[in-house]
Amino acid sequence: MRHHRLQLHTWLVPLSVVLAVASCDVTTNPGSFFVTYRANMKVPTAAGDTTTKATIDSVYYSPGTGKCVTTCSSDSTFIRVTGGAWNYSVELTVPSGATLEAHVFATGRLAGNAQFTAIWMTASGTLAGDSVTATTAPGTKFTLDIPKRTL
Repeated sequence: MRHHRLQLHTWLVPLSVVLAVASCDVTTNPGSFFVTYRANMKVPTAAGDTTTKATIDSVYYSPGTGKCVTTCSSDSTFIRVTGGAWNYSVELTVPSGATLEAHVFATGRLAGNAQFTAIWMTASGTLAGDSVTATTAPGTKFTLDIPKRTL
């Protein structure tokens, strides 16, 4: 009688599927979006320089409430983050029909570039985003704006 040994590849795929399904966020349904705002003041140059080009004075971003109508940077529905960090990132889940908008206020440290990106993905995996880049200069204040968009 010949014994068959269970080989690794015969159970690895089904196990991977079970683990992937089990790790899904149950609060994200097909009618919602997973959003990431990311500001990077250390955008490398062609020569590979990765020094900090600017510091972030503050970030205003919409949490997807859709309540901001006029002066959004002073609207209480926006979330304001202050600090001198060179990068910033936040992730949140927003419902379908939510509005997104974000603004970074920064001060240049060196000549170079800074980048601000908003990426959103549906629970089914559809990916889209907005991105803006600004030139930095020592001691010069600048803004990076992601325009208002309805998801």
